[in-house]
Amino acid sequence: MLNELCQLADILDEMNIQPKEWHAQLKLLPKVSVKKPCYKICITKDGTINSVELLNKELVSILRKWEPDNGSSFPGFNIKPFYQITGADEKKRLKLWRDGKEDIDVLQLRKWCTIKSSNWDEKIENKLIKCLRIVPEKLGVLFGSDDSQMAVTIRKLLNRVSRFPQANDDGNSCDNPFPKGFKEVLEDYLWQAITEGDQAKILLSVLINEGDDGKKSKNDGVSVFLDISDWKEFPVAHLKSVELMNDVLINQPVQSTDLCDVIDAYGVTSPENENKFPSVKLPIIADVKLRAMNSESPCQFRYGKIDAVSFPVGSKSRKKAKGALEWLGAESREGETWGRADAKELIFAYPEQLPDVPLKLAACFGAQKRDDVGARFANVAKDVIDGLKGAATDLRGIEIRVFSLKKMDKARTKIVFHRNYTAQRLVDAAKEWEVGCLNIPDINIRSWGDQKGQWEFVALRVPFPLQIAQCLNRIWKQDGTTECETPLVVRSEGINLMLDEQSERFVLHLFSICLQNGKGLFLSLGDALHRGKIISFKKGYDHQKLLMPSILGLLLYKLGIRKENYMNNVPFLVGRMLKLADELHALYCKEVRDDLPSQLIGNSMMTAALESPVQALAQLALRLKPYYGWAQTFQRKENGRLSGYFINLYGEVAAELSKHELPLRFNDAERAQLLLGYLASNPKKSSN
Repeated sequence: MLNELCQLADILDEMNIQPKEWHAQLKLLPKVSVKKPCYKICITKDGTINSVELLNKELVSILRKWEPDNGSSFPGFNIKPFYQITGADEKKRLKLWRDGKEDIDVLQLRKWCTIKSSNWDEKIENKLIKCLRIVPEKLGVLFGSDDSQMAVTIRKLLNRVSRFPQANDDGNSCDNPFPKGFKEVLEDYLWQAITEGDQAKILLSVLINEGDDGKKSKNDGVSVFLDISDWKEFPVAHLKSVELMNDVLINQPVQSTDLCDVIDAYGVTSPENENKFPSVKLPIIADVKLRAMNSESPCQFRYGKIDAVSFPVGSKSRKKAKGALEWLGAESREGETWGRADAKELIFAYPEQLPDVPLKLAACFGAQKRDDVGARFANVAKDVIDGLKGAATDLRGIEIRVFSLKKMDKARTKIVFHRNYTAQRLVDAAKEWEVGCLNIPDINIRSWGDQKGQWEFVALRVPFPLQIAQCLNRIWKQDGTTECETPLVVRSEGINLMLDEQSERFVLHLFSICLQNGKGLFLSLGDALHRGKIISFKKGYDHQKLLMPSILGLLLYKLGIRKENYMNNVPFLVGRMLKLADELHALYCKEVRDDLPSQLIGNSMMTAALESPVQALAQLALRLKPYYGWAQTFQRKENGRLSGYFINLYGEVAAELSKHELPLRFNDAERAQLLLGYLASNPKKSSN
């Protein structure tokens, strides 16, 4: 990954794009959510707190804290809730208060909050000494005599937090100390605000925490960011103030060192760097080390080179690589240069020559933003192709680089996919992909429309490459339900299937998994189609009914099997015969019994037909005989036209099937054709 990032950094230089350089110790705040918010605490000049409020998600995403040592930071850090309750009744009532379903009983709350239920200990006290005294003192020295309004605001905050008395103070630790410590003034404010009802529900999470009886809280703490309310130009909780801190940290003079300038692995002359590589905080997967080598790993001793010496990378190259990855993973470029491949995996894609108009390359693979879930492959691919053609006349000269990073555990991140393709290959592959997904017969699926109680026919969709693994790994039961999935297909396999010029080598493996896991979906889908039911699967997976048939057509296309040919083959004809058996059986039950059985004849034969078509058709001939005889009689009646239509179609399929010899067994490609024949819509007319 270092090689690609350094190359990208050179490309950005050529394009006069300068990624924002952030000091390695100026780190982003923890990601916030409804359950884990971030609070801004404003401190007054007399040592009290005049407001505690929630910071919005957008602001938290750009704020940073200086963390010179692990766990010690400023102006953002974590504190624990003051008290912890463990009783089931207390937890239940606390939830009612937080949800606003019951007014807060302050007297009862004070009874719970005692010394016995205190959640603070010596560890958090020692942390406050570092975060409110030691780190601010260091930052104050770095700011020096800067008299800008923003610097004045930050120095005001530094001065105020340093005046809070700490647990280890001897009375002479600072000039003019405040009468109360930070913990005391924050708790006083919380009790007053909760008593007065001011933001009581929001502040409960700072005051009290739910825990298990006899156990310490596993809560990592409440994220807070310190500020003042009497600022002039910008508050501390502002991008401009954070950028000022960054400039101050970066512009500090480098301390003298005995390390000499060397030429690193990239030919860049810079001082040796034996420190750890910087980390980059990316969306979803958080901190990513650019390179991590452990000297305790025996493999490093094979060539006598360990740690930084095994691959020398100087400070300049490290800075370039870090800036390039931060540029790639910027929140504003989601769907363009990066996107979500999985819960713990990010996909990155960018062209070697950056066009003037951003390309949604990541979205083209299926890693689009959450609010673009309704996007169609054809539309996204067209935008990307048009952008590439506008950037260069010869697309063979543009290289598209694709890689993915997956979080293996809290500490390790691994590159699980890496490929380079030409832009021309991407253009050709996108067109082939769409044609391949249309390599299926007409399948009319009923679904609920926009108007309540109204249904409509919906078209099948072309899957994005990343949706291939999502669909194939899902295990379906024959009743159309699904509860689990298998990790048999990795997310990047869909990209290989699309872009690899010899992708047919993946197809047989994907066919096997698709039929094994998706058979239940196809059979339940066919059963609903033949009953005339509105199809609705489990919420969150309903879209797969529109994708799985297209995936079968795509896999057949990759093997060179086209629908104009396979629709005349034995497997497809067997599938059609079973479909017509379902429809004849359903028509009989509606007309004669006024009720449909739990399983139609053709559907009950599908599992056998997938394994042994000869045996399945033999059983079908016996079981269908009474319904077929009824249809021959019923077609002569005034309302029997539909039964005559089914008989004619059945005769056509049987006549065509009689021209071929039935195999004893089907292979996976033939099973796919059988399923498509079972789902295919009937022609509007039939010959007599």
